[in-house]
Amino acid sequence: MKSRSSPSTGVKKQADVGGQMEVGSGLGHDERRTQPADVLVPNWDLGKPAAFDLTVASPLNQSILNEACVTAGSSARVSEQRKHASNDVKCSELGWSCIPLVVETYGCWGAEARLHLSRLASRLAARLNCSKSHATSTLYGRLNLVLVRANARALLSRAYGVGSDIPA
Repeated sequence: MKSRSSPSTGVKKQADVGGQMEVGSGLGHDERRTQPADVLVPNWDLGKPAAFDLTVASPLNQSILNEACVTAGSSARVSEQRKHASNDVKCSELGWSCIPLVVETYGCWGAEARLHLSRLASRLAARLNCSKSHATSTLYGRLNLVLVRANARALLSRAYGVGSDIPA
C-alpha cells in the first residue's frame, strides 16, 4: 500500500471513515497492477467495505462524443459501467462494494459519485457539526485540489520524462 498525504486523507479522518489508499486485490503478482480501490473504506454500507475507484473521463473521446454532445454526463456514465465491468467480480470475491467515482474533464460528476460523495458529506457534517452544504462544498473543493495536483504531476512527468524527480 502506498502512503501519501493529500487533502483526501484529511477528509477521511474528519469523516471518520478510516480508508486505506490504493488497495490491490492481493490475489497475486499479476493482480497487483489492477487495483480495484484507490481508497478502501472498511465500514461504508452496513459494515461492508467499499472500494472507491476515482477516474477522470473525457467527453471528447470519439467513442462517446456524439452522445456527450447531447447528454451531459454520458462519458461519466459509460466510465462507471466500465469500472463495474472490470472490478465488480474482484470486489465481490473480496466482500467489497465497487464504487466508481467518475468526474468528466469539464467537471460533471457521475451519478454514483454524486450519491456517495453526498453520503460522505453527511458523515463529515455530523462529525464536524456543520451544515451538509458546507461539508459538501469542502469535500468537492478538496477533490478538485487533488485532481488539479494529479493533472499537474502528469503534465510534468510528460515534460521531464518518466522517472525524473517531480516535486510533490
